[in-house]
Amino acid sequence: MIIRKVALNDAEKLVALFHLLDTETDFMLFEPGERQLTIEQQREQLPEWVDSNKQTMFVAEDAAGELVGFIVGVGGKMNRIRHSLYCAIGLRKSAQGKGVGRQLMTSLESWASQHTFHRIELTVMAHNAPARQLYTSAGFAEEGIRRDAMRVNGQYVDEIYMAKLLDANYQE
Repeated sequence: MIIRKVALNDAEKLVALFHLLDTETDFMLFEPGERQLTIEQQREQLPEWVDSNKQTMFVAEDAAGELVGFIVGVGGKMNRIRHSLYCAIGLRKSAQGKGVGRQLMTSLESWASQHTFHRIELTVMAHNAPARQLYTSAGFAEEGIRRDAMRVNGQYVDEIYMAKLLDANYQE
């Protein structure tokens, strides 16, 4: 498994991965068929992920060259939250439980530290026990609950806020 920064030529593979994840799991934001992202739109967006100091994307690529996971980190734009990086992660079922998520988290954390971020934060559906375990084992702490934050398969679902502080002595 190779973990690497996203590249400008990954648009087609990314769109395929996103659409596959939307159908393979109920833990992603988009429902099957809801995401309208085209390959051309993804091509236009990729330079923002490749060349930025405020946001990034890493992908997990298997031996066959297929993308099996991703993680994004998006930095706060306003001064008061500029030290925070919001992240989202997605993994194919075939890649789960094999350390791929941990490798993606480690890559993002390393990038965040190098780019002077102090905090990484995320939300996770309360019933997504494997993801919560991954985040907890990576040093994230639960900070709060968004009750009935989502509606999945006709049921309301709570989301858990989680965060990790990277450097307690952070100063910008």
